[in-house]
Amino acid sequence: MMRILLLLFLPSFAFSQTFFESVNQFLIDNVEDGKIDYQFLKDNPASLDNLVLSISEFYLNGQDQDFKTAFYINAYNLLVIQQVRDNFPVNSPMDIPGFFKENTFLVAGEILTLDNIEFDKLIGPTNDPRIHFALGCAAKSCPFLYDQAYTPQHIQEQLHFRAQLIIDRPNYVRVNKGKREVMLNKIFDWYGEQFVVSGESILSYINKYRFYSVPEEYEVKFQEYDWSLNSRQ
Repeated sequence: MMRILLLLFLPSFAFSQTFFESVNQFLIDNVEDGKIDYQFLKDNPASLDNLVLSISEFYLNGQDQDFKTAFYINAYNLLVIQQVRDNFPVNSPMDIPGFFKENTFLVAGEILTLDNIEFDKLIGPTNDPRIHFALGCAAKSCPFLYDQAYTPQHIQEQLHFRAQLIIDRPNYVRVNKGKREVMLNKIFDWYGEQFVVSGESILSYINKYRFYSVPEEYEVKFQEYDWSLNSRQ
């Protein structure tokens, strides 16, 4: 019996390893400074199409939350890229009807929208707002794309690193000492309640990841969101 179970497990394990390795290679090959050459992917569709097929057929039964978190973050980012590629040329993801809330995809055997992945499969089970820093929505004000795959073995370290990386960048957290104010990315406005669940202020949360802390008395304002496409063209 043990031998039978092992033989059943090995193909699933090998498939999942191959998936994360393939995602990693795709991102290394196609992400530059957080941006994508969508025209190149439109002219050369095979690598992304193969990954999207793998997403649809992926088997998650019995996997722990770290594994699921890594899978769904990669799936989200790849499906964003696929949507833009399939509709390219566009100037913004917002030019694509139903981009986040209506367009559906087959993901590990379920029909999901991007919002389903973000809130039902990622934020809901984990209550971890760092996930917002890992999801690329194809716009310039979105967290820039990571050029490596998120993996089950390293997902917690990767999320910590992403939070540090994003929060220390002025286009996400811009401090004006003269005016004693801080301009935050709209992510902190839209999902503000997720960053203060333990009763801390939004600045307390930010300061956990910043190299230089923002004084708690600074006024908090929010930047305008740039929905222009994160394209390399």
